[in-house]
Amino acid sequence: FFLSARYASLRCLRDVYPADARLRRRRCLWLRHGRARAGARRRRGSGACARRRGLRDRYRDHEGIHGLQRHRWPRVCRRRRDVETAPASHAHLVGKRVVGDINLCCWDAASCGTCAVGGARARNHCPKRTVLGILNKDGTYCERLTLPVVNLHAVPDGVSTENAAFAEPLAAAFRIAEQRVVSPKDRVAIIGDGKLGLLIAEVLGRHAASLGEGTPRPVLFGRHAAKMGLLSSAAQVETAFAASALPARAASFDVVVDATGSPTGLDLARSLCRPLGAVVLKSTCAAGADFNTAPFVVDELRVVGSRCGPFPPALELMAAGLDLTPLISATYPLEEAMAAVEKARTKGTLKVQIRVCSDEAAPELDTSS
Repeated sequence: FFLSARYASLRCLRDVYPADARLRRRRCLWLRHGRARAGARRRRGSGACARRRGLRDRYRDHEGIHGLQRHRWPRVCRRRRDVETAPASHAHLVGKRVVGDINLCCWDAASCGTCAVGGARARNHCPKRTVLGILNKDGTYCERLTLPVVNLHAVPDGVSTENAAFAEPLAAAFRIAEQRVVSPKDRVAIIGDGKLGLLIAEVLGRHAASLGEGTPRPVLFGRHAAKMGLLSSAAQVETAFAASALPARAASFDVVVDATGSPTGLDLARSLCRPLGAVVLKSTCAAGADFNTAPFVVDELRVVGSRCGPFPPALELMAAGLDLTPLISATYPLEEAMAAVEKARTKGTLKVQIRVCSDEAAPELDTSS
């Protein structure tokens, strides 16, 4: 690919740890990558969450996890004045608010067997991929970033910027439906009333209703009545306290989704799942050396990892009226990013958003040398 000799400066938050986090000036290179050339996005908002912090805490020594953090963002797609930055087929994105898939695949079908297959396998599992804010690609704690246009999705006009920041985790919730883990008449349980658990409940409740009469409502097991009360009425899920799940509902569910972010959640998921059932893992926690695999073997449980999902249905659901802004606990400007990270550490916090610029149109990019 080709890097332009011109660039723009920007403010960014380098890492998310108090010991080394600070605002810096950083040069941003504009990228052109074959037919799928990347455009520059001026970011409007991002977020600080326990999942992102926890991933870094658990895997901070991983070779690829470094640099600018964060991967959930609504942006305005911009075009450089002196360089064509998008093919004609994607010109409609310029000036639009966009969100984007965090996985940057090579899409080289000639040399990459995974990308040759296409679909979700290529989207999530290209062996040459970089991952925005996670693996060898600086994230969104900054004013501008680059991303291939094939990764971009326009935000519908009726969806607020605050709501659009939930597109990536909502898409991850849709991944469970995309994987076809849930069949008609399956009894489904979701464990965890954090923001991801609530989003999964919104999606799987609607998905169960779409499977036809006879499919029971999913059950969301959580610890906080106030959080579970944030579910929309259209979610069509039951709620229950996790503390009372056992022994009353042991081995009662065909599919159990663990979204707790804790090893104890995996143990509860196993206990709630019937023999020959499926446990879907959305948590990225490390279980430890004393993890007991015997119950999974004895009950012949299927363990299904579930990662990033499709953006179109997520955006369609928000455009249809799903309002996720009640999940926002606080909003901070970029200059107070460290305060936002500390707020995200506070017990009971669901979602903290970082606002980088106003909803006014972003100015043209500085192209001076």
